[in-house]
Amino acid sequence: MSNLPTNKVNQAYQLTIDSREIADMLEIKHKEILRKLEGAKDRKGYIQILTEHQMVPSDYFIPSTYKDESGKENKCYLFTKLGCEFIANKFTGEKGVLFTAKYVKRFNEMEQSIKTGNKSIPEIKQKEIEARLRNAKVRQANILLKIAANPDIPSTYRQVLYSYAAWAATGKQILPLPEAKQHTYSAEEIGQMLNISANMVGRIANKLNLKTSEFGEYVWDKAKHVDKQVATFRYYVDAIEKIREYLNLQSDK
Repeated sequence: MSNLPTNKVNQAYQLTIDSREIADMLEIKHKEILRKLEGAKDRKGYIQILTEHQMVPSDYFIPSTYKDESGKENKCYLFTKLGCEFIANKFTGEKGVLFTAKYVKRFNEMEQSIKTGNKSIPEIKQKEIEARLRNAKVRQANILLKIAANPDIPSTYRQVLYSYAAWAATGKQILPLPEAKQHTYSAEEIGQMLNISANMVGRIANKLNLKTSEFGEYVWDKAKHVDKQVATFRYYVDAIEKIREYLNLQSDK
C-alpha cells in the first residue's frame, strides 16, 4: 500500500478508517472484507442488502481506491464510525470486543489530532500506511531468508533469495543477482546427443566426478512421478565433451 485512498465523497475529511486497516484490526485478509461488503455468487453483500431496503450504504462504507507499489489502482472502502459499529455487531466474542476497542481508540486519536491541530488526517493515515508497508516488506524479507536457510537450496538460488530479501527490506538492490551462466543441458538431452540413456549419463558423470560447479550446476526441477521440486544437476558443454571422450575411450578398448 503506497498511496492514500482517493474519495470524492469525503471532501470534508469525514473521519473514516480504510478497509485495509479494518482487515488488519480483525486479523483477516482484505479480500474477505470486500467479500462481506460486496457479496459473492452464493450470497448478498451488506451493500446490496442496505440498498434493497432503501438505506444509504455510503453512510457506512464509502467506495474508494488506492494504488499499490506497481501503480495499479485497487478497490477499497472507507469505513465511517457507523460502518465500524455495523461490522463490530457482526463479530461476537473476543474478536468483536477487540475490534471495537481498536476502532474506538482509532477514532479517538483522529478526533484528538483535529482538536490539537498537531497533525492533519491525511498525514496520520499516510504515516500509518507507510508503517504497515515497511512491516509487510520486513515480513517478506524474512520469508525469503527462511527459504534461503534451507540447506538443500542450490547456492545460485540462495544468492537470488538473498538479493530479493535485501531489496524487499531496503528498497535497494544492495546485493547483486548472480551473473547469467552458460547454457546447461539435462542428462536426457545429453543422452540424445550421444545416443545413450540418461541413466548412463549420470553414471559416467559420477565416475568422472563431473557433478561439480566446474561442469554444471544443481537446479530445482519437478520430479517425474511425484508433485514436488527436487534438485537436479544440469551440465555445461565441457561436461558433454568429457563424457564423449570417455565413450570414445571405451569403444577403442
